[in-house]
Amino acid sequence: MTKAIKELGYPESWIQPALELVARESSFNSNAKNAKSTAAGLFQFLDSTRKNYGGSSVNWNDPYQQSVQGLKYVKDRYGDPVKALQFWDKNKWY
Repeated sequence: MTKAIKELGYPESWIQPALELVARESSFNSNAKNAKSTAAGLFQFLDSTRKNYGGSSVNWNDPYQQSVQGLKYVKDRYGDPVKALQFWDKNKWY
C-alpha cells in the first residue's frame, strides 16, 4: 500500500487511513469475495467499478495492482481515504 501511495504521488498521510479502509473491507485478503455481491479484492471492487478502473488490462490477482486501482477510486470518489472512512462509518460500506 505504501509503495502504491508513493508511486501515485499521494501524501504519506494517506497510509494509515487507507490501511484502515482495507482492513475493514477485506481484512487485507486480496482474494476476499463478498457472497452477497460481485465485490472482491482488497478494496472490494464491484465488477462495474473494476471496468472503470482498468478492467481486463489490470491483473486483479495482484495485490499491488488492486492497491493502485483502489487508491485511484478512493481519490476519485471521496477525495481521500479519511473521507472514505467517514462515509464507511455512517454506512458500513464505501
